[in-house]
Amino acid sequence: MSGERPRRGFRRWRVASLIVVHVLFAIHLAHWKLAGRTLAPLEFSEAMHTLELGIVTAGFVFLVIAFLATLVFGRFFCGWMCHILALQDLSAWILRKVGIRPKPVRSRLLLFAAPAVMLYMFVWPAVKRIWAGEPAPELRIATDSEGWASFVTQDLWRAMPGPWIIALTFLACGFAVVYFLGSRSFCTYACPYGVLLGIAERVAPARIVLRGDCTECGKCTAACETHIRVHEELAIYRQVVSPACLKSMDCVSACPEGSVVVGFGRPALLSSVRRLGRFGVPFDFTWREEALLAVAFLSGIAVFRDLYDAVPFLTTLALAAVLAYGTLLAVRLVRLPSVRLSPFQLKLGGAMRPAGWVYAAVALAALSFTIHSGFIRWHESSGARAYGEIVAGIDGGQPPDPERIAVARRHLAACERWGIVRPESLDRRFASLYLFEENPASAEPYIGRILALSPDDVEWRITLAAILLTRNDADDAVRTLQAVTSDPLPSPHDGPKATALRASAHEMLSQIRAAQGHDLEAAREAEIAEGLRNR
Repeated sequence: MSGERPRRGFRRWRVASLIVVHVLFAIHLAHWKLAGRTLAPLEFSEAMHTLELGIVTAGFVFLVIAFLATLVFGRFFCGWMCHILALQDLSAWILRKVGIRPKPVRSRLLLFAAPAVMLYMFVWPAVKRIWAGEPAPELRIATDSEGWASFVTQDLWRAMPGPWIIALTFLACGFAVVYFLGSRSFCTYACPYGVLLGIAERVAPARIVLRGDCTECGKCTAACETHIRVHEELAIYRQVVSPACLKSMDCVSACPEGSVVVGFGRPALLSSVRRLGRFGVPFDFTWREEALLAVAFLSGIAVFRDLYDAVPFLTTLALAAVLAYGTLLAVRLVRLPSVRLSPFQLKLGGAMRPAGWVYAAVALAALSFTIHSGFIRWHESSGARAYGEIVAGIDGGQPPDPERIAVARRHLAACERWGIVRPESLDRRFASLYLFEENPASAEPYIGRILALSPDDVEWRITLAAILLTRNDADDAVRTLQAVTSDPLPSPHDGPKATALRASAHEMLSQIRAAQGHDLEAAREAEIAEGLRNR
């Protein structure tokens, strides 16, 4: 009982820290809604824009600060401030409350997934640039006018998906990953930032260390939610050397002797490299099963990444990890006499149990959905590639290629006919293809859908107004333009492109009003347009 009170205390402090993080999220969002501008998102993923485009982002600066802090104090950020870890811990707590204690999954090959993703995100852009002979991007501070503001933005939600994808992310990165692969399994098998901070953890002097005697009772290991074999590492090295240690302090609280503490020790770089060989950590799968896991995981990434232009990369990794283990479990259900998925016995003594039949039905539905998603994703990527080639040719001064237009439209038509979700990008590409062919009548329905979702899109409003004028529908053209010109004028922070588009809308409205004989209104619109041009 002596260890129980401090355990609850540490957990309360850690929960309080994570609650504060989410309160700060809410304050950040409220400030954006009230002020219209706020600090750019503190998302590690925005470091990609720094590495690829040279735009120094708040997320990149935040990642650098977290990395430097980890070099000294270890991975306290992951254990005490990461919202994805908070989601996983909450999911694990809820599952325990309903009597489900997921067994941690130990896979050899999946351990390489997160490092591979880290290399893809942070190293591959430089490799690709060097391979193409391109110079390194110059670091610079950008504004909203360049599409991705560095530190102050009007678009806080720029990196966030819609509400349905957010819900899917919560389910995938939280409950699904925890249930199938164990607590904090997203940190183990998917998180690229954890790999980066894990590198810093290897040289950090602040560690979980052993001070005094150890009875090797194993309570520290049992308390570790990251599934580190704490008592064995302490016995051999007198400190925890695993780079997966998140400094959650559960092992410190669990020690009945009070011998496990936070202190300073020798950097664990070399010790952690030898750790698996010394301990002989058992794995759960044969090499054939590991190969199946790898194939299914890579297939999941190919299928779900950017599906419907909506699924973000980290959500893709979680879905791929769940797909990999779910596929292996389905194969085991066919081949093995007994299979269990906590807390359900799916198969026993060669006989399927009711839970097994339910899982088989769910697995069949998931397989069907994955195949369908792969079909859609292939058409999406093929259509996007053909569309990009058309745009590149036009930008190079070439006329639109009819053959590439036909290819792009064929792929996009398959997405339109068979897709479960209709992304806005599909309508934008269809509309553009018809405009490339000078077929505005066919483009008009797609433009209407674009404006229904993005009513403030000035560029497409101007395009629609021009189409309406070609069939002498001046009144509808005026109403289309007034939907944006009647709003308050753009602020100086909107950038030159937004200002130029707004000026073009006022100029077109001035010309229409002049042709209709409304001279005063035409003069007023022309004056507004001139003022915007001279900013």
